[in-house]
Amino acid sequence: MKLVALGDSITAGYPFGNWVSWATVLARELNFEVINQGIEGDYTAGMRNRFGYDVLRYQPSHVTIMGGSNDAAARIEPSSVIENFTAMIDMCWNNGISPILCLQLPILEANGEHYLSQYRDWVRSYASEHSIFLVDFYRPFMERVEAGRHGDIYCDLAHPSTAGYALMGDISVERFRALFP
Repeated sequence: MKLVALGDSITAGYPFGNWVSWATVLARELNFEVINQGIEGDYTAGMRNRFGYDVLRYQPSHVTIMGGSNDAAARIEPSSVIENFTAMIDMCWNNGISPILCLQLPILEANGEHYLSQYRDWVRSYASEHSIFLVDFYRPFMERVEAGRHGDIYCDLAHPSTAGYALMGDISVERFRALFP
């Protein structure tokens, strides 16, 4: 199995680096190739535009797609973000790649979260309707936020702390073990 993890800073492991990212934990724990293509500050339009170079050239069997935090911060309308996600999923299918969708973490800023929740709702629904494997990073983080424990898992209003990335790693390992027992 070869997996490309496509995303933004949360896939990249910002601000700590790739070594702490959930994708690195996944590769280490499950012992398969994971190519981290998270880029800090990227939007879903940027992910879509670089899909050929950052995904297709590796000829992966699977690609995780997680993005939207920067789109939400910029208040980009859901229709544009949905169009980008749909295009990336179509590129996967058209190239024999299994897409895996990931639910983005909550943003601890109300306006950004308002937009991101709309993107997240669409991702959840689309994955269900099209039988696409889904990794839910949102719910475990939201449970901790609601319990007042967000200081343990965030280093700012959007990015995980090292403990938060470890939690993402645990979540991804558990979900991928369900996909590849």
